[in-house]
Amino acid sequence: MDLIVLENNGVYTVDSREVAKMIDREHYNLLKDIRKYIDVLTEVKINVSEYFVESTYLDLTGRELPCYLCTKKGCDMIANKLSGKKGILFTATYIEAFEKMKKFYLEGRKINNQIPFSELVKSIDIIANSLKVNGASKNLMYRKFYESYGQPTDFLPYYGLNGNREINCATNLLKENNFKLSTAVFNNEMRNQGYIEKRSRRGKSGKVKYFNSLTPSGLRFGENAINPHNQRETRPLYYKDTFKTLFFEIFGFPREVDLK
Repeated sequence: MDLIVLENNGVYTVDSREVAKMIDREHYNLLKDIRKYIDVLTEVKINVSEYFVESTYLDLTGRELPCYLCTKKGCDMIANKLSGKKGILFTATYIEAFEKMKKFYLEGRKINNQIPFSELVKSIDIIANSLKVNGASKNLMYRKFYESYGQPTDFLPYYGLNGNREINCATNLLKENNFKLSTAVFNNEMRNQGYIEKRSRRGKSGKVKYFNSLTPSGLRFGENAINPHNQRETRPLYYKDTFKTLFFEIFGFPREVDLK
Protein backbone atom coordinates (compact mmCIF):
# COMPACT_ATOMS: atom_id res chain seq x y z
CA MET A 1 0.00 0.00 0.00
CA ASP A 2 1.26 3.50 -0.91
CA LEU A 3 1.01 6.52 1.38
CA ILE A 4 -0.32 9.78 -0.07
CA VAL A 5 1.93 12.66 0.99
CA LEU A 6 0.59 16.20 0.60
CA GLU A 7 2.65 19.39 0.43
CA ASN A 8 1.77 22.89 1.61
CA ASN A 9 4.38 25.64 1.70
CA GLY A 10 7.17 23.08 1.81
CA VAL A 11 5.64 21.07 4.69
CA TYR A 12 4.86 17.43 3.90
CA THR A 13 2.21 15.43 5.74
CA VAL A 14 0.22 12.21 5.50
CA ASP A 15 -3.32 11.72 6.79
CA SER A 16 -3.64 9.70 10.01
CA ARG A 17 -6.32 7.61 8.30
CA GLU A 18 -3.75 6.50 5.73
CA VAL A 19 -1.31 5.66 8.51
CA ALA A 20 -3.94 3.62 10.36
CA LYS A 21 -4.61 1.55 7.23
CA MET A 22 -0.91 1.05 6.64
CA ILE A 23 -0.24 -0.27 10.15
CA ASP A 24 -3.53 -2.19 10.31
CA ARG A 25 -5.02 -0.30 13.27
CA GLU A 26 -8.43 1.21 13.90
CA HIS A 27 -8.22 4.93 13.27
CA TYR A 28 -9.76 5.87 16.63
CA ASN A 29 -7.07 3.84 18.42
CA LEU A 30 -4.32 5.61 16.49
CA LEU A 31 -5.91 8.97 17.41
CA LYS A 32 -5.69 7.99 21.08
CA ASP A 33 -1.96 7.31 20.70
CA ILE A 34 -1.35 10.56 18.83
CA ARG A 35 -3.15 12.55 21.52
CA LYS A 36 -0.91 10.93 24.15
CA TYR A 37 2.16 11.95 22.13
CA ILE A 38 0.78 15.49 21.85
CA ASP A 39 0.18 15.70 25.61
CA VAL A 40 3.82 14.78 26.29
CA LEU A 41 5.16 17.17 23.64
CA THR A 42 3.01 19.97 25.01
CA GLU A 43 4.14 19.24 28.56
CA VAL A 44 7.81 19.71 27.63
CA LYS A 45 6.99 22.69 25.38
CA ILE A 46 7.96 21.09 22.06
CA ASN A 47 6.28 22.50 18.96
CA VAL A 48 3.50 19.98 18.30
CA SER A 49 2.91 21.21 14.71
CA GLU A 50 6.31 19.84 13.72
CA TYR A 51 4.86 16.38 14.40
CA PHE A 52 1.07 16.50 14.14
CA VAL A 53 -1.42 19.01 12.76
CA GLU A 54 -5.03 18.78 13.90
CA SER A 55 -7.53 18.44 11.06
CA THR A 56 -10.99 17.05 10.21
CA TYR A 57 -12.72 15.13 7.44
CA LEU A 58 -16.30 14.31 6.44
CA ASP A 59 -17.42 10.69 6.55
CA LEU A 60 -19.95 9.13 4.16
CA THR A 61 -22.86 10.40 6.26
CA GLY A 62 -21.57 13.98 6.23
CA ARG A 63 -20.33 13.99 9.82
CA GLU A 64 -17.23 16.03 10.56
CA LEU A 65 -14.71 13.80 12.34
CA PRO A 66 -11.19 14.42 13.69
CA CYS A 67 -7.95 13.29 12.12
CA TYR A 68 -4.32 14.44 12.14
CA LEU A 69 -1.86 15.39 9.44
CA CYS A 70 1.35 13.61 10.36
CA THR A 71 4.72 15.05 9.37
CA LYS A 72 7.77 12.84 8.84
CA LYS A 73 8.69 13.44 12.50
CA GLY A 74 5.19 12.35 13.49
CA CYS A 75 5.53 9.18 11.43
CA ASP A 76 8.90 8.56 13.08
CA MET A 77 7.21 8.74 16.47
CA ILE A 78 4.48 6.31 15.43
CA ALA A 79 6.99 3.93 13.84
CA ASN A 80 9.10 3.85 17.02
CA LYS A 81 6.19 2.14 18.79
CA LEU A 82 5.88 -0.58 16.16
CA SER A 83 7.84 -3.78 15.98
CA GLY A 84 8.41 -6.68 13.60
CA LYS A 85 7.53 -6.80 9.92
CA LYS A 86 4.70 -4.29 10.30
CA GLY A 87 7.02 -1.63 11.70
CA ILE A 88 9.69 -2.27 9.07
CA LEU A 89 7.23 -2.02 6.17
CA PHE A 90 5.61 1.14 7.52
CA THR A 91 9.00 2.82 8.07
CA ALA A 92 10.23 1.94 4.59
CA THR A 93 6.97 3.08 2.99
CA TYR A 94 6.68 6.49 4.65
CA ILE A 95 10.39 7.29 4.21
CA GLU A 96 10.14 6.55 0.49
CA ALA A 97 6.86 8.46 0.14
CA PHE A 98 8.23 11.59 1.85
CA GLU A 99 11.45 11.46 -0.19
CA LYS A 100 9.51 11.15 -3.45
CA MET A 101 7.29 14.12 -2.55
CA LYS A 102 10.26 16.24 -1.53
CA LYS A 103 12.06 15.47 -4.79
CA PHE A 104 8.92 16.16 -6.81
CA TYR A 105 8.38 19.52 -5.09
CA LEU A 106 12.00 20.65 -5.42
CA GLU A 107 12.24 19.59 -9.07
CA GLY A 108 8.93 21.31 -9.73
CA ARG A 109 10.28 24.58 -8.38
CA LYS A 110 13.40 24.27 -10.54
CA ILE A 111 11.47 23.78 -13.79
CA ASN A 112 8.62 26.15 -12.99
CA ASN A 113 10.01 28.84 -15.31
CA GLN A 114 10.35 26.27 -18.09
CA ILE A 115 6.62 25.46 -18.13
CA PRO A 116 4.81 27.20 -21.02
CA PHE A 117 2.99 30.29 -19.82
CA SER A 118 -0.21 29.06 -21.49
CA GLU A 119 -0.12 25.92 -19.32
CA LEU A 120 0.25 28.02 -16.19
CA VAL A 121 -2.75 30.11 -17.24
CA LYS A 122 -4.80 26.92 -17.67
CA SER A 123 -4.02 26.03 -14.05
CA ILE A 124 -6.02 29.11 -12.98
CA ASP A 125 -9.09 27.59 -14.63
CA ILE A 126 -8.53 24.30 -12.83
CA ILE A 127 -8.25 26.02 -9.45
CA ALA A 128 -11.23 28.31 -10.11
CA ASN A 129 -13.41 25.39 -11.19
CA SER A 130 -12.38 23.40 -8.12
CA LEU A 131 -13.41 26.27 -5.86
CA LYS A 132 -16.60 26.92 -7.91
CA VAL A 133 -15.90 30.67 -7.94
CA ASN A 134 -17.82 33.23 -9.99
CA GLY A 135 -16.56 35.03 -13.08
CA ALA A 136 -15.41 38.15 -11.26
CA SER A 137 -13.36 36.12 -8.82
CA LYS A 138 -11.79 34.16 -11.66
CA ASN A 139 -10.92 37.49 -13.29
CA LEU A 140 -9.25 38.60 -10.06
CA MET A 141 -7.22 35.38 -10.00
CA TYR A 142 -6.08 36.00 -13.58
CA ARG A 143 -5.15 39.60 -12.75
CA LYS A 144 -3.05 38.63 -9.72
CA PHE A 145 -1.37 35.85 -11.71
CA TYR A 146 -0.44 38.08 -14.65
CA GLU A 147 0.83 40.78 -12.28
CA SER A 148 3.04 38.23 -10.46
CA TYR A 149 4.78 37.53 -13.80
CA GLY A 150 5.03 41.21 -14.72
CA GLN A 151 2.59 40.79 -17.59
CA PRO A 152 0.12 43.49 -18.76
CA THR A 153 -3.45 43.24 -17.48
CA ASP A 154 -5.10 46.00 -19.53
CA PHE A 155 -7.02 43.43 -21.55
CA LEU A 156 -8.73 42.06 -18.44
CA PRO A 157 -12.09 43.71 -17.71
CA TYR A 158 -12.84 45.52 -14.47
CA TYR A 159 -16.26 44.66 -13.14
CA GLY A 160 -18.06 44.06 -9.88
CA LEU A 161 -18.90 40.74 -8.33
CA ASN A 162 -22.01 40.44 -10.51
CA GLY A 163 -23.05 42.71 -13.32
CA ASN A 164 -26.70 41.66 -13.48
CA ARG A 165 -27.98 40.86 -9.99
CA GLU A 166 -27.18 42.58 -6.73
CA ILE A 167 -25.17 40.30 -4.49
CA ASN A 168 -24.08 40.54 -0.86
CA CYS A 169 -22.88 38.53 2.15
CA ALA A 170 -25.24 36.73 4.53
CA THR A 171 -24.47 39.09 7.43
CA ASN A 172 -25.66 42.16 5.51
CA LEU A 173 -28.67 40.46 3.96
CA LEU A 174 -29.85 39.06 7.31
CA LYS A 175 -29.77 42.60 8.74
CA GLU A 176 -31.33 44.13 5.63
CA ASN A 177 -34.27 41.70 5.80
CA ASN A 178 -34.53 42.13 9.57
CA PHE A 179 -34.15 38.42 10.24
CA LYS A 180 -33.35 37.90 13.91
CA LEU A 181 -30.62 35.35 13.33
CA SER A 182 -26.85 35.36 13.63
CA THR A 183 -24.63 34.58 10.64
CA ALA A 184 -23.11 31.65 12.56
CA VAL A 185 -26.53 30.01 13.07
CA PHE A 186 -27.45 30.69 9.44
CA ASN A 187 -24.22 29.12 8.16
CA ASN A 188 -24.57 26.13 10.46
CA GLU A 189 -28.05 25.34 9.14
CA MET A 190 -26.88 25.92 5.56
CA ARG A 191 -24.18 23.29 6.18
CA ASN A 192 -26.62 20.90 7.82
CA GLN A 193 -28.91 21.03 4.79
CA GLY A 194 -26.14 20.80 2.22
CA TYR A 195 -26.21 24.34 0.82
CA ILE A 196 -22.65 25.16 1.89
CA GLU A 197 -19.72 22.95 2.77
CA LYS A 198 -16.74 23.53 5.02
CA ARG A 199 -13.43 23.37 3.22
CA SER A 200 -9.96 23.53 4.65
CA ARG A 201 -6.47 24.63 3.72
CA ARG A 202 -3.19 24.76 5.56
CA GLY A 203 -1.63 28.10 6.41
CA LYS A 204 2.07 28.92 6.27
CA SER A 205 2.41 27.95 9.94
CA GLY A 206 0.94 24.52 9.19
CA LYS A 207 -2.32 25.29 11.01
CA VAL A 208 -5.49 24.15 9.26
CA LYS A 209 -7.82 27.00 8.34
CA TYR A 210 -11.47 26.57 7.37
CA PHE A 211 -13.74 28.45 4.99
CA ASN A 212 -17.23 28.06 3.55
CA SER A 213 -18.11 27.26 -0.05
CA LEU A 214 -21.51 27.05 -1.71
CA THR A 215 -22.47 23.58 -2.99
CA PRO A 216 -24.47 23.06 -6.22
CA SER A 217 -27.66 23.46 -4.13
CA GLY A 218 -26.41 26.73 -2.69
CA LEU A 219 -25.23 28.06 -6.05
CA ARG A 220 -28.90 28.42 -7.04
CA PHE A 221 -29.03 31.36 -4.63
CA GLY A 222 -25.58 32.91 -4.88
CA GLU A 223 -21.96 32.66 -5.96
CA ASN A 224 -18.62 31.75 -4.48
CA ALA A 225 -16.30 34.75 -4.44
CA ILE A 226 -12.59 34.70 -3.75
CA ASN A 227 -11.74 35.94 -0.28
CA PRO A 228 -9.96 39.28 -0.88
CA HIS A 229 -7.54 38.45 1.93
CA ASN A 230 -6.55 35.02 0.58
CA GLN A 231 -7.11 33.68 -2.93
CA ARG A 232 -7.05 30.12 -1.65
CA GLU A 233 -10.34 30.68 0.17
CA THR A 234 -13.89 31.42 -0.97
CA ARG A 235 -16.70 33.32 0.70
CA PRO A 236 -20.37 32.76 -0.23
CA LEU A 237 -22.28 35.78 -1.54
CA TYR A 238 -26.04 35.68 -2.08
CA TYR A 239 -28.43 37.19 -4.61
CA LYS A 240 -30.45 39.92 -2.93
CA ASP A 241 -33.60 39.19 -4.94
CA THR A 242 -33.82 35.53 -3.83
CA PHE A 243 -32.35 35.71 -0.32
CA LYS A 244 -35.78 35.58 1.34
CA THR A 245 -36.65 32.52 -0.72
CA LEU A 246 -33.43 30.86 0.39
CA PHE A 247 -34.01 31.80 4.03
CA PHE A 248 -37.51 30.36 4.14
CA GLU A 249 -36.44 27.28 2.19
CA ILE A 250 -33.88 26.62 4.93
CA PHE A 251 -35.89 27.63 7.99
CA GLY A 252 -39.47 27.09 6.85
CA PHE A 253 -42.30 29.57 6.39
CA PRO A 254 -41.80 33.05 7.87
CA ARG A 255 -42.68 33.62 11.49
CA GLU A 256 -43.90 36.92 12.82
CA VAL A 257 -40.68 37.28 14.85
CA ASP A 258 -38.60 36.93 11.66
CA LEU A 259 -40.34 39.84 9.94
CA LYS A 260 -40.34 42.40 12.77
